[in-house]
Amino acid sequence: MQNKLLSEILNFITDFIRIDIFIGFGFYSIIYFLLKTFLKDKKIISEFDKSAVQLIIYLGFVWLALWLIGILTFYLGLENETEKTEYYERLTGKYAYAIWIQPIFWFLLTQAYRIKFIKKYLINRIIISFLFVVTFERFVILITTIHRDYLPSSWTLNNEYVIDTGFLITRLLGKILVVFAVLCLYHFGIKKIKTLYNKV
Repeated sequence: MQNKLLSEILNFITDFIRIDIFIGFGFYSIIYFLLKTFLKDKKIISEFDKSAVQLIIYLGFVWLALWLIGILTFYLGLENETEKTEYYERLTGKYAYAIWIQPIFWFLLTQAYRIKFIKKYLINRIIISFLFVVTFERFVILITTIHRDYLPSSWTLNNEYVIDTGFLITRLLGKILVVFAVLCLYHFGIKKIKTLYNKV
């Protein structure tokens, strides 16, 4: 029971980092590049962005570590040996790559911000943020759906998939606010720590 609760908490944290921070970083990047275009004094926002990129890189390591701990916790939480054996075989068997490739890919995306060319341009940042949304599983489903229904006559909108615009805008604004809050905490927290360290 304790392992199950810990596993759920770890899943919540990893989802929060991936969905709210990594994806939200793309929206932050749009705002950053707009401000950079219109503001005369670019030094303050450039320093802030440097901290923001640094945080994403560090959070990549945190996310991967939490994901691995989550797998171990889930494994230890399994009640009988048969389930444990099956789960272990899934992680190490013939098709283990299907489990490991997506998280490793996401981790590598966060580390891509180390490359100057990638962090310098807005389009690169947006593409990386988008890649956190599209999982390999969703990509395969999308491709097979398009392949099956390639004729324009079969393109229809189903009412159950209609997007509520107000809800979507509210969620996007929420993500942007969360990202800004986390980035501000990190940036100004690091500055405060450095100031205190220099005083000592």
